Amino acid sequence: MIVKDKILKVPKWSKNNINRWADYIELLCLYDDDHLISKDDIMEMFFKDDIEELKRGEIDHSNKYDKIVSIIGNYYEIIKYRSLKHKSYYPFDIEDGQCVILKNFLSERHMHYIFLLLCSNICFMEQYSLQKITHTFEKYCYPIMKVLMPFDAQTELFGTTRSGSKFNGTLRVRIGQLADILGAQTTKSMDRDEKYDRIHAGDAGLDIVSFVKLDDASHIPFALGQCTCSYDEWKDKQSSIDHDTWSTRIDPLAPFWRYMYVPFFCHNASGKLENLTEIHSCLIDRQRILNIFDLHNELFDEVQSLNIKGLIEEVW
Repeated sequence: MIVKDKILKVPKWSKNNINRWADYIELLCLYDDDHLISKDDIMEMFFKDDIEELKRGEIDHSNKYDKIVSIIGNYYEIIKYRSLKHKSYYPFDIEDGQCVILKNFLSERHMHYIFLLLCSNICFMEQYSLQKITHTFEKYCYPIMKVLMPFDAQTELFGTTRSGSKFNGTLRVRIGQLADILGAQTTKSMDRDEKYDRIHAGDAGLDIVSFVKLDDASHIPFALGQCTCSYDEWKDKQSSIDHDTWSTRIDPLAPFWRYMYVPFFCHNASGKLENLTEIHSCLIDRQRILNIFDLHNELFDEVQSLNIKGLIEEVW
């Protein structure tokens, strides 16, 4: 479950991390007794005991107050963007641009948004729920990977949720299985490295594999996918599916597609991606996930077995 005491403790994130704070406001709205969070609530949360002193207008306090008002305005602006961009999925109403209010009736599509919101806030969860959420998100991304690849591609789970997959055994065995599929072999440096024998549950940063098995030779089309719910780690985790990383394990290795799946927004209120210089993979964030669901209605049936609603009820 979400640990409510953790939510009520104001996070020490940069106030310029607009999407993360917008998520926090939405999360607070889920857990508030009235399911309503206003700009004044966030202002009071930021300043706590000195809110009245700031309003009285001492020069340096007044400047600080005005700056925070502007920052909170940005949070609500991105929330407004989300509500307009994903009308059928967005589970909140926005009243006069001042309050975020949970809708009285929540549809199946609203549940998908709430699921992705919860996935984005694992830092507030106890360990058991955290693992259930992250494992479910990995399975959730699996059918998305399938629709992003050619129709005749085979897509398999490689990581911790790989039950029933082509890949099984220790990490060394699974990498060997992947090398065989790609018409290649494991490298001598990997063969000498004993750590691959000790790792049974690990995935070497690889969650999903998709390939088009044209023949038994090397250099077939393929893609690697990484799924993460961590706001703090996703940028660095892109390297786990880099060509340079995997060429130390498998050789020869053709250029391949690389997909990074995250449940949070990486788009700003103008619809452009943030932090462009730090993105070096095909980034599939919450906005793109919901867009893909709109393009492929069959995905709703694909993820039915994950019982998204039941998981939300358990965590929420």
